[in-house]
Amino acid sequence: MESTYVIVVFLVMWYFLIFLALLFIASGVDDLFFDFYYWIRYLIRKWQSRSFKPLTYEKLVSIDEKYIAVLIPCWHEAGVIGTMLKHNCYSIEYTKYVLFVGVYPNDPQTVAEVRDVEALISNVHCVIGEHSGPTNKAANLNGIYTYVKQFEEKQGMQFDIFVFHDSEDVIHPLSFKLYNFLIPRKDMIQIPVFPLEVNHWNFTHWLYADEFSEIHTKDIIVREAIRGHVPSAGVGTAFSRSALKAIENPTTHQPFSTDSLTEDYHTSLAIRLEGLKQIFVTQTIIRMKWQRRGLIRKRYVLKKTKEYIATRALFPMEYKKAVRQKARWIIGIVFQEWLHSKWPKSWKVKYTLAHDRKSFIAHFINGFGYFVLIFWLIYGLFTYSKPEYPSLQEQLNLHPWVWGLIIAVTFLMLQRMLQRFIAVYRVYGVIPAILSIPRTPYGNLLNLHAILRAYRVYFSTLGDSKTPSKQPGWDKTEHQYPGSHILISYRRRLGDLLLQNNFISAEQLEKAILEQRKTGERLGRVLEKLHYIDEKFLTDVLAKQYNLELFPKSQIPPKPEDFSSKDYKWLIEQNAFVISFEPQKKIIKIGIEDPTNEFLIENIILRFQSFNLQFVLLDSSR
Repeated sequence: MESTYVIVVFLVMWYFLIFLALLFIASGVDDLFFDFYYWIRYLIRKWQSRSFKPLTYEKLVSIDEKYIAVLIPCWHEAGVIGTMLKHNCYSIEYTKYVLFVGVYPNDPQTVAEVRDVEALISNVHCVIGEHSGPTNKAANLNGIYTYVKQFEEKQGMQFDIFVFHDSEDVIHPLSFKLYNFLIPRKDMIQIPVFPLEVNHWNFTHWLYADEFSEIHTKDIIVREAIRGHVPSAGVGTAFSRSALKAIENPTTHQPFSTDSLTEDYHTSLAIRLEGLKQIFVTQTIIRMKWQRRGLIRKRYVLKKTKEYIATRALFPMEYKKAVRQKARWIIGIVFQEWLHSKWPKSWKVKYTLAHDRKSFIAHFINGFGYFVLIFWLIYGLFTYSKPEYPSLQEQLNLHPWVWGLIIAVTFLMLQRMLQRFIAVYRVYGVIPAILSIPRTPYGNLLNLHAILRAYRVYFSTLGDSKTPSKQPGWDKTEHQYPGSHILISYRRRLGDLLLQNNFISAEQLEKAILEQRKTGERLGRVLEKLHYIDEKFLTDVLAKQYNLELFPKSQIPPKPEDFSSKDYKWLIEQNAFVISFEPQKKIIKIGIEDPTNEFLIENIILRFQSFNLQFVLLDSSR
């Protein structure tokens, strides 16, 4: 009887192995098309681009600014929205824009945060919805859109560009300039979205970095090239006024579908089906970035690096939150959009939709593949000394074509890992790229959990959400905003502070910025070289820019008695100094000479993460 059960299980798993292998190959060939198309296109464009003039900062700023309306939907975002609004308003290199923040009357904490910023910054407007929350994200966006129209009538002006952003976004300072340059020639623009860098061992957050690196440096480029559907990421997406007008509901005059959990995807698909022009832009700029050098005597050096004009954000750090968010994406993109849009006539759009919708089965294949592997390993050990039971090797000898399937699956799996490695390296560097390999099985298991949740949620609660009374609710993700050390690269522009106080003229600033774009140096150093400001003046302005107290360098005290000699020596090697130490309160005050060195500050914070750190700026003139 036992042998009968074993043989039955053996045969079931044997055919399951073949079934999964065939499905994996079918999915892998689809991915392989994207890979080959991208690299062939890359080589051709590399050859052709020799005669192309790259887009420069001078070209970006040469276009007169159009009015931009930024739509930011909020529900229970009191912990992040205030910081997000202040930071982005201080860093965006644009003047004609307004951030419209949609909030609910029954969310007083978020309303208060937005009102406080609105009182400080004229670019921010608080839009309180008519209905108590949460409705859903699309309904919130429609409310903001209606308010923007009313705002235009009152002000006697029109917004030419509408932009999607969320309450946790770090908006790139030049992104609005890029939208302004391309619209109205293009109807929808999507720029890359890249998760911010965190501790390398936070695999959950880095899974998002892995996926967005590949999707936003390869896959969407191919989708645009074959004239398929270029999906909106929900953030960093700009629409022309005419594009949103074209997809407005003729009855409600609102453009966003309230029947979907992924209104961004639905909106971009509607624009594509209208035959409007979509573009995905991977524009880079040259900037100087601090990097650590030396194995024995470590130091920090400024190195020219390419930086994408991209939206950055923190994504879920916890497994459960990631499963919840990914399940929502699957429900919206696969199930709801399949129901609403069916299969459009264009085969190019059909193909890109099929590429997205295959996740309804692909996540099962990738996840269950590990269970099949584990089964055969255990089965092999169990039957190793029992020749009466059939073995996998015998079956493979009898059916060598299955060996071919396994070899093909292995090749496709290695190919996927290689493409992921290249994409992550392109955006984040070598260490995150190497770690993307062990993150692969973790990601496949997380996606399996997400697809299981998506099936359960959709078919138990949302399957017939076709009427307004059954519109899907806002299954939002809890957001967090990056700490100040991560945002250093995006602080308020030095040039703004100098202009605001009439320390330099607009012509001098323009000349310095153009020089900065050529050399990649920090603006302060460029201004020094041009003799517009001196070192003492630069120190004072940097202290104001980074909100740091000045401390005379000549008065740096000796090492505190209770402070670790090893840590003290390490700080001196980094050209940082202990100003004061309060062990009972766990407070360390540290003096630094260059607050723009975000790499150094982040390393100091990581080394002393159990302490409350206070930074001061050292003044060499005193």
